[in-house]
Amino acid sequence: MMTNARTYLKQGIHPYPHIGQFIRKKLHDLNISNTEASRRLGITTSSMHAYYKQPSLQFGIIWKLSIALNYDLLSDLMSSYPESFPVKINDKMVAMEKELEIYKSLLKR
Repeated sequence: MMTNARTYLKQGIHPYPHIGQFIRKKLHDLNISNTEASRRLGITTSSMHAYYKQPSLQFGIIWKLSIALNYDLLSDLMSSYPESFPVKINDKMVAMEKELEIYKSLLKR
């Protein structure tokens, strides 16, 4: 009996976001055209459109796209974790939270 080589695509009790749709929406939100995103990645627009159809993409593609867009796609993907999932907070996030508290206190004055 042959097993399915793409078992990683099967959704479990915590379904992962459709990465292609996520990227398409993020480009739209950032006002970056398919042509511009393709140019920055050094790929054809048809390859970019093929990404949109993929429920999962290699980490390297997401990494390169983040760098090309100068936008942290990985942090946005982290927000898709289940609510109870323990997310590691890095030093940048701690610094941003402190800065946010300072701004909030200034607004209360």
